[in-house]
Amino acid sequence: MERLIGLLSLGLILTAVGLVDVAPFRRLTADYLTLSRRSSRAVGTRGALAMASVAVLALVLGAAAQNYPEESSARGGLLLLIALFALLLGLALLIGYGATARHLGARVLQVFGVAEPHTGWCVLTASLLIPAVVWIPVFGWALGLYWLAITVGAVIHRLLEGGQPVVAAAEPPSETH
Repeated sequence: MERLIGLLSLGLILTAVGLVDVAPFRRLTADYLTLSRRSSRAVGTRGALAMASVAVLALVLGAAAQNYPEESSARGGLLLLIALFALLLGLALLIGYGATARHLGARVLQVFGVAEPHTGWCVLTASLLIPAVVWIPVFGWALGLYWLAITVGAVIHRLLEGGQPVVAAAEPPSETH
């Protein structure tokens, strides 16, 4: 029962993060979605390379920090660098999560027959689906790493490409009745 409550809490937290990403930054989210659709291989590759680089850098800097005495300022500096790179990777994940959740949720809802799902429902669906799928052995972990690579890669791709304008909007403007 505690695991179910934890899983639902994680889903709600991810939903909040996704909605905060999507709501005020509609143009940026549309840009990430367009980048992911247009060049998903390049986006995924950049994301995987960034995550692997941070992991290798953390291992190397962590091993180097082990060689210094505990009170040494060099050891603290190396550990600070590890924390900084992990923080930057986490920030890229938080920034790009809304676009990934929007895209994934829309695809899932379209499979179940919803023609044009609302952004909020897309983010909620993906935020509940991602934690549920990631716990599946082998398949879930691989799919979670793929989604993580796409999320981080879209942010890095946009930063490296200089924020080129979106050619086509990801979603048409909705009418309010």
